[in-house]
Amino acid sequence: AERRKQQAEADAARDREAALARPPGLPPQSQPKGQLQAPVAGRVVREWGAATEAGPATGVSFQAAPDARVVAPCGGRVVFADRFRSYGLLAIVDCGGGYHMVLSGFERLDARAGQAVRAGEPLGAMPNWDPSQAGRRPALYVELRQDGQPTNPLPWLRAGGG
Repeated sequence: AERRKQQAEADAARDREAALARPPGLPPQSQPKGQLQAPVAGRVVREWGAATEAGPATGVSFQAAPDARVVAPCGGRVVFADRFRSYGLLAIVDCGGGYHMVLSGFERLDARAGQAVRAGEPLGAMPNWDPSQAGRRPALYVELRQDGQPTNPLPWLRAGGG
């Protein structure tokens, strides 16, 4: 009886530890109003679904101030933080519950793969640029994926940002 009790306590401790290691997940999509931190202070320059060369946009793009800080939109685990194809520096945060936030357009990444982050914690910085110069301004691309499928992140984001 004592051995079963010890085993049950050990199993319960393992379950608690596993639950703490998993991000809590976002609430059901039926109410996606402002549960996520805006990743950068700026304005949306490309909306979800806007026409692009590759078809409708599956994310949104923000224009921000030079060297703007980019923060984690949710608490969770950074599952990728490195250069990726033509996206440049890219970070993916596992928000839990099958949700992942994909962000690209960084000048610098301050987070690393495997790192646990809280919502609002710095992930990196946007490029420096001269606002008085005409031309293409850098943008932060933000995509929310639910079980691998892109979903519009704007209803999830509250105002503010890094």
